[in-house]
Amino acid sequence: MALNTSDEKLTRLLEEIDSLREKIREAKEKRMQLIEIVRELKAKRREHVERRRTLIEEAKRLKSERRNLIEEIRELRARRREVREKLKELVNKLSEKRRLLNEYQSKVKAPIHVIQRRLQQLEWKQMTSVLPLEVEKELIQEIARLEELLEQAYKAKQIKREVYEAKAELMKLRLELSELTSKINEVSSKISSIDARLNELSKEIDELTNKINELNTQIESYSSEIEKASAHIQELYSKLRAKREEYAKLVREKQQEEIRRRLEEKKRRVEEKVAKSKNKRLSLEELKLLYGEVEDLEE
Repeated sequence: MALNTSDEKLTRLLEEIDSLREKIREAKEKRMQLIEIVRELKAKRREHVERRRTLIEEAKRLKSERRNLIEEIRELRARRREVREKLKELVNKLSEKRRLLNEYQSKVKAPIHVIQRRLQQLEWKQMTSVLPLEVEKELIQEIARLEELLEQAYKAKQIKREVYEAKAELMKLRLELSELTSKINEVSSKISSIDARLNELSKEIDELTNKINELNTQIESYSSEIEKASAHIQELYSKLRAKREEYAKLVREKQQEEIRRRLEEKKRRVEEKVAKSKNKRLSLEELKLLYGEVEDLEE
């Protein structure tokens, strides 16, 4: 009956050992699946981190470019203010010169060469003719009037030239003003494009940051499960070692019990032999069986 109970225990222990091995195999398989999931999550996180780094570098470059454009547009606007101020001053000067030109031209009706010829004629007449005092006086007055008229004609000619020069300068400044305005609009458009791109980058960077944070949370969660799985596997290994030790101990005990049973049987036979014939000599092994300890014979 004891042997049957021992066999049942051994069978039960073998079943428990097989069950623990299967549980360890399943636990290891589950842990490998978790490790693979974490590996994939980390690979995806690396992609997102690298993509975010690239976008951040692009944003830095665009911000630097934007600062340069802001400085450029500031200088362009300052220059445009200068040009506008020059235009304003030039328009005022041109208006004044036109007023003076109109004033001189209203007094000077004849061309300069006509006035010069008339003046030369009168001066020649004064030098070569003997005139009555009254006539000579009138001639001198006319010469003075023509000289003043000629001076005004020269002034009118000078002012007219200045008007032409002012008009040319005015046209030049207006052209520069137009170019400056066009350049300012172009730079403003670039800044607007950069602002739009920076806005897109900011949104994408935020989205990637959120995804990275989500992946970090998942990785931490799965890593925690991996640690639990590893601890569970170690626990199962501990149980398996204990069961194996228990099984080995039980096998040894069973073997020792079987040896004892056989030795007891041999001892019984020796005792029966002695009882039947007291004068019969016994062998050393038989003497050990009869007088020695069972444990001594087991050795």
